[in-house]
Amino acid sequence: MSKAEQISLTGLFTALVCAFTISFQLYIPATRGYFNIGEVMVYTAALIGGPLIGGFAGGVGSMLADVLTGYAHYAPATLVIKGVEGCLVGWLCRVKLFKDPKAWRALSLSSAFFVGFLLLAIAPYYVGEAEATLGPSAITLAGYELTLPSLTLSFALPSFIWPILAVAAFTGIAYVGLKASPELGWTVLSVAAGGILMVIGYYLYEQLFMGVAALAEVPFNTAQFLIGLLVSVPLYKSLKRALPGLF
Repeated sequence: MSKAEQISLTGLFTALVCAFTISFQLYIPATRGYFNIGEVMVYTAALIGGPLIGGFAGGVGSMLADVLTGYAHYAPATLVIKGVEGCLVGWLCRVKLFKDPKAWRALSLSSAFFVGFLLLAIAPYYVGEAEATLGPSAITLAGYELTLPSLTLSFALPSFIWPILAVAAFTGIAYVGLKASPELGWTVLSVAAGGILMVIGYYLYEQLFMGVAALAEVPFNTAQFLIGLLVSVPLYKSLKRALPGLF
C-alpha cells in the first residue's frame, strides 16, 4: 500500500469510526458514559489497515465522537484506550502463530467457544424493555450546541435471543474456521484481545479518575466489543475477497 493510500485510508476510517460511534448511542447514567457501535469500524480499520491506521482511526475518531456529542469528560481516555485497542488488534491479527493448519483449526474452535460463552455471560444484563437513540440529539461545534433530529426507539429484548445468538456465533466461527479459513480463530481472538483491553481501560479510568460506579459499565462495554467483533470480522473477510488490492 502506497503512502497516499495509507493517508486516504486513515482519513476514511477516522471519519467512519466517528460516524458509527455517533450513529447509535445508549446513555448509561451510572457512569455518565454511553454504549455505541463504534467498535465495528475500529476493528475493521485495524484488520484492514494494520496497527498504525487502526490506532489512529480508533483513537482520534472515537475521541471526536465524544467531544461532538457531549462526552468530552471521556475524550482523553478514549483517545488513549481506543488508540491502543486499534493498534493491538491491527498488530496481533498479522502475527503468524502456527504453520500447521490443524493448530489453526483448533484455535478457531476455541475462539468459537470463547465468543459463545461471553454472549451467554452478558445475557442477564440485556433482557427486558430498553430505549436507544439513533443519531445524536445535539453536537457541540466551536463551543456552540447544535440541536439535531434523532430517533428514540423503545424495544424489548426477550431472554431467548442470547442463547440463539451464542449458538449462531459459535456455529459460524467454528464452521468457517474448520472448513474455509483456518486462521479465522486468531483473527477473532485478536479482536477479542483489543476488546478486553478496552473494557479494562475504561473500568480503570472510571474507577480511578471519575469516581463513578465503573463496574456498571463492564457488561455494556463487553457487549460493545462483541457486537464489533461479530460485524467487523465478516465485513473484513468480505472486503478482502472483493478488494484484494487493499491487502
